[in-house]
Amino acid sequence: MGDETGLARPLEHSVGRLAGMLTIGLGVLVGAAGVYLTFFADRSVSPATGVGDRIELARREGWRFLDVDPDLLADWSDTPDFGEDQPAYAVLRGVHDDLEFVVFDYRKPDTGELATAWIVYLPEPSRSFVKWATSQEPLYRRPLNMVGVRADAIVDIGRQVHRSTEPESVLRQVRALAEIIRRFEGQAAASS
Repeated sequence: MGDETGLARPLEHSVGRLAGMLTIGLGVLVGAAGVYLTFFADRSVSPATGVGDRIELARREGWRFLDVDPDLLADWSDTPDFGEDQPAYAVLRGVHDDLEFVVFDYRKPDTGELATAWIVYLPEPSRSFVKWATSQEPLYRRPLNMVGVRADAIVDIGRQVHRSTEPESVLRQVRALAEIIRRFEGQAAASS
């Protein structure tokens, strides 16, 4: 009998120890998952693309930031790159060269991948801007990718997500779009 109790104690002790370690390990795993979901998982945007850069720029430059804008792309619904009923994500709004601009991410309708777009608004809507802009050869050059125009705005639709905490990098496309608007204004003023 002494041998049986001697064998039973180490086995019970090992099973209890293993159960305790598994319980602690599971608790750590659940806690880590909770921290991740609470602080790092942005369900509207892939976690790898974080939006801290735009939040920081808005704070530093006096611009405005909005996580999701469900109405921004409603006026651009005829643009196939944006698709229909799509919200804009990580929306950064500001003013550069006295022109209002907005930088945002959107999901490509065909793949669901995120990409970045830049819009610069004209000071006054002008139907002649659309005619002028669409007749230019070429309308744009680097760093712009794919330009679209309306009577009140011009947009550059990027190929991928753009991230940077440097205002110069974010404003590169804004400057190029603003240059097109200023060229139009200059030509319109010269012809009148």
